[in-house]
Amino acid sequence: MINTRPHSVDEPSPLHTSVNQTRVLGVWAHPDDEAYLSAGLMARTIVGGGQVTVVAITDGEDGFPADDTRPREQRAAQRRRELRAAMEVIGVQDVRFLGVPDGGVANAPREVLVDRIADIIRDVRPDVIVTFGPDGVTGHPDHVANSARATEAWENAGIGDLWYAAKTDEWLDEWRDLHDEFGVWMTEEPTGVRRDEVEEVVDLVGAELDAKRAVLSEHRSQTDGLSRAFGEERYRRWIRQETFRRPNINDRSRDALAGSVAS
Repeated sequence: MINTRPHSVDEPSPLHTSVNQTRVLGVWAHPDDEAYLSAGLMARTIVGGGQVTVVAITDGEDGFPADDTRPREQRAAQRRRELRAAMEVIGVQDVRFLGVPDGGVANAPREVLVDRIADIIRDVRPDVIVTFGPDGVTGHPDHVANSARATEAWENAGIGDLWYAAKTDEWLDEWRDLHDEFGVWMTEEPTGVRRDEVEEVVDLVGAELDAKRAVLSEHRSQTDGLSRAFGEERYRRWIRQETFRRPNINDRSRDALAGSVAS
């Protein structure tokens, strides 16, 4: 297990950690998913001498206002540039794009996508794979399908631990009014996890939080508007915690996961 226990909030938080050398693979639906949900974990892994690979299943080309009339290829290229720049902030050099159309993860041929992710797992041989849980956190259909495909690929490859990004009950309670105000959840609020269900909680302060904020700043097409709307101080508090859990008996089986979205 990688050690990502946070510094005390009363202590300075320089970018050093006791993380053992390890390999972390993140499998995410869109550029910026990796930043919001795991930038702190990735930074601690890199600083600890480990390796990180990030996979973006789609290029996120639909994540622009309706009046952005540029061709999809140009919007996709911008999102790829932003992801590469964001990862450079924390020293992640291995970034891979699968090129599935944005909004189309559930409709991509299931076996082909699962095999592609499984091949990456075999290539990277990660100690830990981080991805969305079955609820997709925000309920986005791409996130939900991402979880299903990544979970099936992990089971097929049989390498490493699988961690789902999650939110604690306490975090959801703290930010519920803000989420309601800005309509953060695409469907219903995700199911929170109790502290005793959590594998790791990464709480960021000081230089570590600064680094995560810098990562998100490189995803400016997606984050500038939200950070302005929240206000900088509140936005920083909102992004500071990353939570991960292992799959458990309440999660759907591999077959149910694979069949929960259209092939």
